[in-house]
Amino acid sequence: MSEFDLHRAAILRMLIYPIQFEANPSNGIDRVIAQVVFADHLKLSLPDVLAAIDAGLASHTKLSELIPQSHSEAVIRGFLSALRTRLEIEPRGI
Repeated sequence: MSEFDLHRAAILRMLIYPIQFEANPSNGIDRVIAQVVFADHLKLSLPDVLAAIDAGLASHTKLSELIPQSHSEAVIRGFLSALRTRLEIEPRGI
C-alpha cells in the first residue's frame, strides 16, 4: 500500500493546492476537507484520499515539489499527517 503512483500524486496535488498560500497550512484543513475531499465534483473516495496520503508520507518523493509553493517538506508532510488524523477522527470534517 506504500506504492506512490501518478493517481495518488494527483490526489496529493489537489490536497496541497488550497493551502499553498497559507502561512500555516494546518489552518486550511477544514477548507481542504470541504473543497477537495468531499467536493461532489471531484468524486474522491475517502479510502483513496487516505491511501494517497499514506503512500506520499511513506515515499521518498519530495511532496513539497508536487506543486510550486514555498512551504518546506516538513511543513507539507506535517499538513498531510494532520489532515489524515483529522479525517480519521472526524471523517466529515466541518
